[in-house]
Amino acid sequence: MLIYNNKHYYDQQFSTLQLAEQAIENTEFEECTFIECDLSQAHFKTCRFIQCNFKNCNLSSVKWGYSSLENVSFSHCKLNSVQWGDADWGALSINAPVSFNSCELSNSSFFELTLKSLKLIHCFAKNVDFRHADLKQSKFTGTDFRDSEFFQTNLTKCDFVGATEFNIDLNNNILAGAKFERFEALNLLTSLDIELCD
Repeated sequence: MLIYNNKHYYDQQFSTLQLAEQAIENTEFEECTFIECDLSQAHFKTCRFIQCNFKNCNLSSVKWGYSSLENVSFSHCKLNSVQWGDADWGALSINAPVSFNSCELSNSSFFELTLKSLKLIHCFAKNVDFRHADLKQSKFTGTDFRDSEFFQTNLTKCDFVGATEFNIDLNNNILAGAKFERFEALNLLTSLDIELCD
């Protein structure tokens, strides 16, 4: 199935769609499912995704072009090198309108975004920019955060149980009520310039 500009797609399933490096404009997808599609480097300009699911898709370097994402889930997808600040998040969202399960999000940016109750479950998030973001009450269980940046990030009541390789400065982030596994929580002490002894 081909996708055309200025169209509305409802309850459609797109399988093995090839849209790499293509531009789609002013198109609305409602309750659609994308399965094993190649959307790498695609440019969605002022599109709208409502209650859509992406499964086993390649969306690396996708450009959101001020498109809106509302209750969109990504499962087993590649989402490397994505600037999430390019999407239109709207002012009325109480909770994050996106969720990620077993996805790759390396070299991406959530800089200064307000995405409360974001779900990053069992993801690989290497070198991701979370600086100045409001991620209150988010769930990060089982996610690998190696080389990712947290600075003046609101992580209040976030769930990091099972998360690994995170480097979070206790002095420069808000961590009230956050949950960590005991062993992994030792990573938090590296920012305090103290010596741990057995």
